[in-house]
Amino acid sequence: MKYENEVFHNKVVQLFLENNSNKWKNSSNELIFKKGEYITVPEKLENDVFIIKEGNASKFHIHIDGKECIIGLLCVGDFIGLMDVFTLKENREFVRALTDVTVVAVSKQEIRKFVEENPSVAMVLLNYISEKYLDMVEILEQIGYGTIKSRIVFLLKSLSDPQEDDNGWHPIPVSIAHKDIAGMIASTRETVTATLNKLSKEKVIRHHDGRLWIQMQEEN
Repeated sequence: MKYENEVFHNKVVQLFLENNSNKWKNSSNELIFKKGEYITVPEKLENDVFIIKEGNASKFHIHIDGKECIIGLLCVGDFIGLMDVFTLKENREFVRALTDVTVVAVSKQEIRKFVEENPSVAMVLLNYISEKYLDMVEILEQIGYGTIKSRIVFLLKSLSDPQEDDNGWHPIPVSIAHKDIAGMIASTRETVTATLNKLSKEKVIRHHDGRLWIQMQEEN
């Protein structure tokens, strides 16, 4: 099974960073959000996309019953609202600061122009969207048919940072609460806590240097 790390290996972000977003990140159009504040809510980003300059955030949907479903974690260099540049469909995503967060606002028009003038970026975007679709199918399969244990392992591997390998162990770059994990795998906080304790005893996960780590090697 292939585990992609959206936070550290987003090819779209890498390509933007290599070409243009250093200029954007150094612009004066900065906004600061305190921990717990909403960075954006549906329909808020009408003309701009945000680039995270400092801090971490979570993105999530809110179901009709009021429950949050976290769909991703964002770190430095990630874009907020990038896909809104290329679709007219209403965005249902909320983004909230997990720490104090500094973002830079870039107009959608400027990003759209950059993509139009750089065909290689358009191809990477197509690849990115295709991978997002396949990832979503895999997530739905996990939620529909996987055990709670397999869902948690799948999630943590998806969120882990492969650039910081320690003999097959990868860290989760952002602190994430048990209730947030529960929201991401359609479970309860109590069940997640019990399962994480079991995974720790089985040496599938560990806590080290104030972070959660996941063993990436598949079981025989």
